[in-house]
Amino acid sequence: MPSKRSSTASLWGAVAAAAAVAGCAAVRDARMAQDAARPAGEGGAASARKVALAGEPLESLVAYAISNRPSMVSARLAVDDARLALREISSDAPIVSSTPWNAVDARASLAYSEASRRAQFSDAKWKTRRGDPSATLSLDLLVWDFGRNSARAHAQCESVIAAERALDKEGLAVFDEVAAAHFALLQNEALAEVAATNVMMCAEHLKQEEDRFELGETRNLDVLRARLDLARANETAVSASNDVATAGANLMAALGIDATAGGFREVLGPGGESIDAVTRVFKATTTTAAEAFMFARTNSPAVAVARAKVRAASAQVDYAIADLAPSLSASASLNWTDPLWYWQWGLDAVQSLFTGWKKTTAVERAKVALESAASSLESEEQQLSRSIELAVAERDSAAEALATAAESVRQARENLETVASQHDVGDATRIDYADAVSAYVEALGSRVKAFYRGQIAEAKIIGLTGREPEFADERITGGDIK
Repeated sequence: MPSKRSSTASLWGAVAAAAAVAGCAAVRDARMAQDAARPAGEGGAASARKVALAGEPLESLVAYAISNRPSMVSARLAVDDARLALREISSDAPIVSSTPWNAVDARASLAYSEASRRAQFSDAKWKTRRGDPSATLSLDLLVWDFGRNSARAHAQCESVIAAERALDKEGLAVFDEVAAAHFALLQNEALAEVAATNVMMCAEHLKQEEDRFELGETRNLDVLRARLDLARANETAVSASNDVATAGANLMAALGIDATAGGFREVLGPGGESIDAVTRVFKATTTTAAEAFMFARTNSPAVAVARAKVRAASAQVDYAIADLAPSLSASASLNWTDPLWYWQWGLDAVQSLFTGWKKTTAVERAKVALESAASSLESEEQQLSRSIELAVAERDSAAEALATAAESVRQARENLETVASQHDVGDATRIDYADAVSAYVEALGSRVKAFYRGQIAEAKIIGLTGREPEFADERITGGDIK
């Protein structure tokens, strides 16, 4: 027959083992997180990574950025933290709640002590008599807290919603940034092609002037001016090439890709834009600013975050008021001191009589916080309205500019063809030809800029209103660019 002491030790050992098993998963995950974060904390060199996004459409680029941008990771972790905080609050719930099993707070303790016999200090000896082990199992039960826990839980639920909508807000911000950088790269690639075309045309014109000078049909001054036009065209082409490199670097940053992956051409592949073709990703819309704003007031993540904060602040007012009330709790304990057992129980009702007006001041502060949250919501809506009006105006302006530029390209092309044929027979001067070339190249550039201005504005409107993006990736050429 096992002794009472060994049986009790086995009981408390089982309790301790169960507690250890319950916490081992959380400890393991925490240790793994420490190991993963250690290189960053110690400043270790980043390992090179290869990313292959050549030929990928904008939709794939956005998906990659949303999966890899550090800001998105931080926003996801903020959601996890808000949910864990809600779990902490629910662990303090009273028995009169939706989670009564969390109202119990159980503790276990083991003790062992020995003491020497009583004597004067001069006669004290270090020898002790045999001591007795003791153990205690105590239970504390929160019966009713007059709404404190439910108010805290309500406020934290709204904080969880705010964190989730903040994640949506960050996702749309990443979408907008990637889209703008993507269209900027396409635009600058097309402008670089326009600049290269200008160089080619100026080079052909210089060759014509040199041939005519050898035949005595033109002056040396015309040759020199043609060389100057070519030099300026080359200068513009170099600047356009630098703009492409800058746009590529901006797109890499928007995607969350660092320099260890290589240059933007290694990651994104060679450019494919031409002077007579563009890529339409978003269809043109005609929504007015008022219509877009009314949609955004109920769908924009930024406004949704502000509204959730208002509701959370209102719940905090409920908590501050509930904290003025008393709290009711019960307790029970089972004690063992070898070989004796005894138990006890009790009820507690606690009411604060005077705390230096701290609790009433908390109510007043909660009211101020609620009013501040409501004011922030109004400010957020006003800022949203202004941003939408600017984006819609930019979209409409870009559409008008594109229609004008498309007509300018048509007329400039006809003018260049006419001047070129007249210049071949001597009916047009070198200046006429140079002006015609310059007008045609300028019209091409204006058409490209206007088109991608419109695409960037459409992406901005999508991000502001919270509308789900619809990607098309339609290739448009020639006279259809309008």
